[in-house]
Amino acid sequence: MSGLSLVFRADIDVFDEAALRRAACAQASKEGLTEEGWASLRQGIASDPIMLLDPGSIPGAGFEIRHSACEADGGGA
Repeated sequence: MSGLSLVFRADIDVFDEAALRRAACAQASKEGLTEEGWASLRQGIASDPIMLLDPGSIPGAGFEIRHSACEADGGGA
């Protein structure tokens, strides 16, 4: 490993919370989680973008996401 570390930040506007929740649940299912399993891990709307944007280790991509976090600013927490 080269020791290079990057920080990625994105501000996301959510215009359909239900669609975001459904998409995150579908992605969790693709990753082998049951709907109940995802529900037990999900900590509100802030968990949904992480499920969709953080694929973890991508074979052959040369990087790994070590940690991800999302904070809800506004109505949906």
